[in-house]
Amino acid sequence: MTLQGQVRSVASSNSSAVDLVTVEIRRAVLTGTLAAGEQFSIRDLAEQLGVSHIPIREALRRLESQGLILLPQARSASVAPLSVADLDAIYRLRYVVELPLAGASAGRRNPSEVAQLNELLELSRNVDPDVAWQAHYDFHEALVHPAANEWDGRVLHTLWFAAERYTHLVFDPTQITDAERKRRYETHRVLRDAALADDARSMAEALHHHLLANEERIRKHIAPLGQD
Repeated sequence: MTLQGQVRSVASSNSSAVDLVTVEIRRAVLTGTLAAGEQFSIRDLAEQLGVSHIPIREALRRLESQGLILLPQARSASVAPLSVADLDAIYRLRYVVELPLAGASAGRRNPSEVAQLNELLELSRNVDPDVAWQAHYDFHEALVHPAANEWDGRVLHTLWFAAERYTHLVFDPTQITDAERKRRYETHRVLRDAALADDARSMAEALHHHLLANEERIRKHIAPLGQD
């Protein structure tokens, strides 16, 4: 298949080629520009992005570890399909890992961490969809930061990356009304308030309620996949 217009050239940037390629392919997958199950040539991808095969392959390996890309052959790759079973597994693991860490982090923030949490909450309702989406991701990371160690972070980032393409289907930041933006802000404000209180159980319960509501909305959206 041709990739004309589906990914943007990164040749003119001075940043790491691998990082730039990873970000651009990930953006294309999350937005659906590269559709679930779509197969593409690594050579065509290198030409479209304006870089050599080496950073392309490294970026694809990164994205494969995040569950976004499949690399069945040396010269081609494909976007991982959406799956109800995968959604179940992702959220099952998030409940196991994320909830106790968020609970253990409740009430354990220094003033700068409190300020960061508040800033991310405000940025999550920014009218720029890229700013809002990144702030939302960073906000959830900040919820567990005080109690999470390096391995916790590695596991959670893998789960968050895998969950992101599902949440993007339902909570697309580029298609949002003012009322929906306010609703999302209020649901995360509840999490912020729980994170600042010294009550591990309430924090874990608030985050569980939040994740469960998101999971149920996503499940309804992709339910037809389970019938295929």
